[in-house]
Amino acid sequence: MKSLKSIIAIIAISLATTFSTTASEKEPSKITKKLRTEIVSMLGDKIPFVLEETSSAEISFVINNKNEIVILSVDSKISELSNYVKGKLNYKKVKVEGTLEGETYTIPLKINAGKN
Repeated sequence: MKSLKSIIAIIAISLATTFSTTASEKEPSKITKKLRTEIVSMLGDKIPFVLEETSSAEISFVINNKNEIVILSVDSKISELSNYVKGKLNYKKVKVEGTLEGETYTIPLKINAGKN
């Protein structure tokens, strides 16, 4: 009987811990999608240079205590694209709720050729 009570207590504590941890975590994919949408709107539709082929980049950044984007790196083969992204986004305020100060976010970016 004692072992049955002990097993039930252990299961109850495990479930309570699991549910409380799950409830406190924010949905990172929703936050990342909102951030990506805001970043795409900040970059705009027109880029100031001509692309010969579809290009991609991976933008790594953090959000500081003033809700500003601080670009850590832009991984792209085209230096003009890297410079453009850094110039347009670095220290721009974001209005997305739920972002964590100091957390590193990585967002892929794809720009089609002829979209300038």
